Amino acid sequence: MNKRLFKNESSFFGKMETLIYKLWEKSFIRFVVVGGFNTLLGIIVTYILRYTFDNLIGYNPKWDFVFLWFLNLQIDIPGLIMFIGLLPVSYSTQAIWAFRTKWSFKRLAIYPLSSIPNFILQQGFIYLFEIVLGVNPYVSYALAAILPIPIMFFIIRFLVKPTQKAEQDVPPSIK
Repeated sequence: MNKRLFKNESSFFGKMETLIYKLWEKSFIRFVVVGGFNTLLGIIVTYILRYTFDNLIGYNPKWDFVFLWFLNLQIDIPGLIMFIGLLPVSYSTQAIWAFRTKWSFKRLAIYPLSSIPNFILQQGFIYLFEIVLGVNPYVSYALAAILPIPIMFFIIRFLVKPTQKAEQDVPPSIK
């Protein structure tokens, strides 16, 4: 806290500033803020891509899995492009801002593995709330998006943050 906006630390705003700085030092808080940023960016990019497919290209943005026709599986092309295109952005923001670690190509390459547990957790929560407990589907979707966050914190931290030995090699300006 080298530079303070509010010089009087005992004032209401000075105390709020101190609280914000203390909260920002918690990697879970940074993870949630960065995750919110990445989610918002993903939604915006997906909307732009969907608009492009619908209005400019005039192409149905769904891709059928022909070899699994009996399951009627489809992939949303704008969602797929967004997911692949924003993986480096998501990894970079998580590594640099949320976990304050050195950026690495090796960790970027394994970062997509973090989406598999998230997908499984969300599907499990939807099943639990909607089918087993009979909760409204829209509430189930919201809960399924929120509840995996603490678990995903540890999974992404493991994929993004290097081991203690590797962290010793990080320059002090990055830590």
